[in-house]
Amino acid sequence: MIALDLQRMAEIFKVLSHPTRLKVVLLLKEHGRMCVCELMSHLNTTQSNLSQHLAVLRLTGLVESQKTGNTIHYRLAENEFLLHLLNDVESFLTKEMTLSE
Repeated sequence: MIALDLQRMAEIFKVLSHPTRLKVVLLLKEHGRMCVCELMSHLNTTQSNLSQHLAVLRLTGLVESQKTGNTIHYRLAENEFLLHLLNDVESFLTKEMTLSE
């Protein structure tokens, strides 16, 4: 049972190791729900590239999507490990920015 949990954690770390995917989950944590066009305004990437990253996040269960009309909105999935991890990343980044000032 523990090996499965470690395998799942390793999968999450692997998926989040790409800067674009990490930025996407941090944006979704901050804004709650966003469409591709909103995410693109924060990221320096193409729509097709972003869609590929969102597909990886969706397939691993870190992000959920909901279609409303012609627009697909994305949000973080309920994942306690992911939320703790993101809180720790944000805390670390905040401390690093404070120390560099």
